[in-house]
Amino acid sequence: MAEIVYSYKLFNPLFWHLREAFANTDLRYIINKGGSSSGKSVSTAQALLLTVLAGEGNILVLRKTGVSIKNTVYEEFKEQIKRLKIGDFFIPIENSIRCVNGLRIDFSGLDDPEKIKSIANYKRILLEEASEFEHEDFIQITFRLRGKEGLQIILNFNPTSEDLWIKTALTDVQEWHDVANSLPAGRVKDAVTGMELSSSYSTIKNKRYNFPKEIINPVNGKKEVYNPDTVELHSTYLNNFWVVGSPDGLYGYYDRQTIANYEWYRIHNYNFYRIYALGEWGSIKTGGEYLHAFDINRHVRPEKYDSAFPVYISIDDNLLPYISVSFFQLKKEEHQGVSVRRSCQIHEICAKDPFNSVTKASEMAKYYLESLGYRDVVYVLGDATTRKGNTIDENKQSFFDKFIAGISKSYVVREMIEKSNPSVSMTGEFVNAILGDYYSNISFVVDEDCKQSIVDYNNTKKDVDGTILKLREKDKKTGQTYEKYGHLTDCMRYFMYVVFRREYNDFSLRRKRSDVKDDDLIYYNMNAKIEGRKVCYIIPDSVGKCVVACFVLNRYIFLQGVLYLERFDEQAVIDRVNEYSPDKVVIECGKQYARFMLRLRDNYDTWALKDNANIEDRINSNILYIKENVRFREDESDEAYNSFLYDILGYPSEEKSAINALSAICSYVSRIKD
Repeated sequence: MAEIVYSYKLFNPLFWHLREAFANTDLRYIINKGGSSSGKSVSTAQALLLTVLAGEGNILVLRKTGVSIKNTVYEEFKEQIKRLKIGDFFIPIENSIRCVNGLRIDFSGLDDPEKIKSIANYKRILLEEASEFEHEDFIQITFRLRGKEGLQIILNFNPTSEDLWIKTALTDVQEWHDVANSLPAGRVKDAVTGMELSSSYSTIKNKRYNFPKEIINPVNGKKEVYNPDTVELHSTYLNNFWVVGSPDGLYGYYDRQTIANYEWYRIHNYNFYRIYALGEWGSIKTGGEYLHAFDINRHVRPEKYDSAFPVYISIDDNLLPYISVSFFQLKKEEHQGVSVRRSCQIHEICAKDPFNSVTKASEMAKYYLESLGYRDVVYVLGDATTRKGNTIDENKQSFFDKFIAGISKSYVVREMIEKSNPSVSMTGEFVNAILGDYYSNISFVVDEDCKQSIVDYNNTKKDVDGTILKLREKDKKTGQTYEKYGHLTDCMRYFMYVVFRREYNDFSLRRKRSDVKDDDLIYYNMNAKIEGRKVCYIIPDSVGKCVVACFVLNRYIFLQGVLYLERFDEQAVIDRVNEYSPDKVVIECGKQYARFMLRLRDNYDTWALKDNANIEDRINSNILYIKENVRFREDESDEAYNSFLYDILGYPSEEKSAINALSAICSYVSRIKD
């Protein structure tokens, strides 16, 4: 075969780095990361075609699905055959390109990794759009490509998601060192004139190798140095001469429209620009995000522990895919005489198998605090369900109890976990309000090293009712299903709810009021003296909650106070009734509360009503009556009253305890003659 001379004007800088990588027999993996229009596919096709033409071995080109092969990467290889003017040496046939020297390039889909039983005849395998593949696919290919020197796997992809396996299982688990992003002087020449070209002709954005490793030779048992086996090549549209033009301005193409488009995204959607223009890791929002106001560019930055402020730990007890433990600080600062509270996430622990036990998660949390030199009180909060007893544990300790026990070995712990979880939809709106700068004196940032949290905030979706849509995935190895996203988001919203409780209560009430008509709820002047009969209405079990409501019956029902409990507490109810000193007490309950009724009758005119089982019917029949006849007081300082009011405004929802109690009062009032 006659020698073929190629003009350097056919190639982008990435091509020369690929050729160098192909010549390095120590390299097993070539990670070709880049933005859109970076020339990855073109340069890879060119470099591989020339290896086949040089007799270096067969090539297998894979996409995840076979239907995507023909009109994409297969056509790209055919196009580069024409461009390099080597059509006399290659014969394209169905799903293959044959070379006259007997070698071939095969194209296939990998819908099922088990389909590839043997790949012994291939020297190099290209995973085009590698982000489409599963980690299991990569593992299968890795272990089946063996037995010869210089075997290589090339991965071409856009870094569209920070939880992509290429990052989490391939690059993040290794140590790296950067090397020159251009080839040494004299390496790239004009093949016709022999003139050495400047480094600008071989400059890409970044290049790095993993560190050497020590392995034990299984034959002689001796330690051996295992040279770097992975190179990562990072290129962008700025390294594509058919977007920005050649360094000398004599060839390529200056694509003004493409550059203008990227510039628009740089200004208006920097996250998109980072991923698709600069080829940097990120997560693209696809719509319907629970934290739709979360913006990587605004809310992610270096944010480390500050010894001037205490540490909050927020926990979520889901074992799969990991136990979630998030660390926060509430940093208070003064800006131009205004007090600003900045909620900061400084660390995360995602305790995966085999560390996804409460004991190990607690130990990891304690170790982190100790690494900070932390000596202050530790505030612990999180999912209210972690308080529930564990029937597996012989002592029936809850997840929360066991986690606290581990931390308490070294620290004073203040428990801040709620008796019940706040509304998922409303806390979501509240957090989005903070993220969207609704408050001038409250903000949120997350440290850039909290990688999994950032991914979770970016990818957690919202359900139709405003709650978190926790889509389930199945672990291919164990067969277990789990919710991939949402757990770290839960940890964050628990924290925001607790530390900004006053703001949340105000926000939730005002938010709900904005969703109803102006005359749906009518408020009365709290300073005005209301004349009438004072009545206490008690429902020990109003759809799971105990409700004690005090009202003054006049022309309207003036609601004055509420005791709103998660469960019936006899003494607490008696104390509150005594505090109200009503003219009459009405109790709606079953026979199990007979002793309690007798206590009431010792001091008050008490009327007992049978427990009403037709809750929905009663609510529906009294909605209009409530709107027309009930007058509410507005008191942001009364948390129980505000919670009661919030649940009323939230109807229809699964929480019906408050609206049921109010409907019961209206039903009672509408029937009495006096």
